[in-house]
Amino acid sequence: MIEPTERTLWLLVLVAAVGALGMVAPPVGDAAPFVLAGAAAALLADALLAGSPRRLSVTRLLPEQIVEGRACELALALQSESAVDAALVDTLPVAALPAGGDQHPSHHVVLAARSSVRLATTVTFVGRGSHRLGRLAVRTRGPLGLVRRRARLPLDTDIEVLPDVARIGARAERLLRGRDAEAGSRRRVLRDGREFDSLRDYQRGDDPRLVEWKQSARRGQLIVKKLKPETRQDIVIAVDAGRHLAGTHDVVDGGEPRFDVAVTAALTLAAAGLARGDRLSFACFAADVLAWAPPAVGRGALRRFADTSREVRALAEEADYGALARFLVARQKRRAMVCVVTDVLDEPSVRGLAGAVAMLRGRHLPVVLALGDPALARLARAAADGETKTERLIPEAAARLLGHRKKGLAALEAAGAVVVDAQAPRAAALAVETYVTLKAQGRL
Repeated sequence: MIEPTERTLWLLVLVAAVGALGMVAPPVGDAAPFVLAGAAAALLADALLAGSPRRLSVTRLLPEQIVEGRACELALALQSESAVDAALVDTLPVAALPAGGDQHPSHHVVLAARSSVRLATTVTFVGRGSHRLGRLAVRTRGPLGLVRRRARLPLDTDIEVLPDVARIGARAERLLRGRDAEAGSRRRVLRDGREFDSLRDYQRGDDPRLVEWKQSARRGQLIVKKLKPETRQDIVIAVDAGRHLAGTHDVVDGGEPRFDVAVTAALTLAAAGLARGDRLSFACFAADVLAWAPPAVGRGALRRFADTSREVRALAEEADYGALARFLVARQKRRAMVCVVTDVLDEPSVRGLAGAVAMLRGRHLPVVLALGDPALARLARAAADGETKTERLIPEAAARLLGHRKKGLAALEAAGAVVVDAQAPRAAALAVETYVTLKAQGRL
């Protein structure tokens, strides 16, 4: 496609001025056709010299691995057999945040004949999974600057953004040590368990029930048993990919998709369990179980769990908690802590989840990590500020939803589940804290 530039408009204004002046001065009018023909020739020559954008050879250069939350470099390799003056505009997905802040980065390049250039853009992807880099808009300009030729080059490229497993594992380690800022500086992390580790001298405040009397009598001083959390216990983490965790958090709450926040909390809990030597299983479910990673041990299993969740997206369908419970009962024979990452906002979902808890609690320890939306609480607090009925309608609806949610969480506790009411960004910290506490209490 050929399009005029600002210079062309001024050229047309000049031709029109010559024509208007020719009405007053006949000699000028005689020259007007030649001026018009010269302008047309200049436009035609400029269009031909601009060259077709499709003659420009462009290749995308991608890094070997693109990790969520880490800056990476997306590059374009340009090569041309003839001289070219081109402007390029790239199309990036919504999840990509260029360093310059422009969602569609642009470049201007002047290439000599038989030369090449590499154009790079630093981008950070905030959403995991599959994304598409779109077409490249190219405009070439003639040497007179009168005409631009425009084309869209089909450079659509599918890329895979991986979860930052290293960052998730490092944060899990900090949470286990009680050193994570988001977990709260005064938060006490329980580390004792019920499995014998070693003997040590008695210290003030030790539980008298841990005194090893035979060793104390032999050494002539009090000796106590040092305990450690049990290992090789089973943990199953199931993330709801249904409507309850669809949508995106507000920008003030991080701006992440709610499902991604849930997966991050689940992977952080998995990393903590793997670091403590437990066996982990991982699932994503909606109306049915969408993805399943069987029990595994060792830190390397975290990558497998991340790959399991990578292709899953939140669906606009009701989660079937009963189907999940039947799936786990059939596959998980050993006692396990079953952590369901979801949210509850209405009575039907509470009934379904309570039924699943009843099916699991006979053999397993059901834990519900209810991932709330902070925006809902802000809307409810705004109810008193509305002056008209219309202004109060949405906040009052939010307040009713919060009331249903509170009653639902209480009903789940009554059904026998350990309920954790969590909100971004502290969902991962609360999940690990609950795991460590339950493990220290010997409830797994």
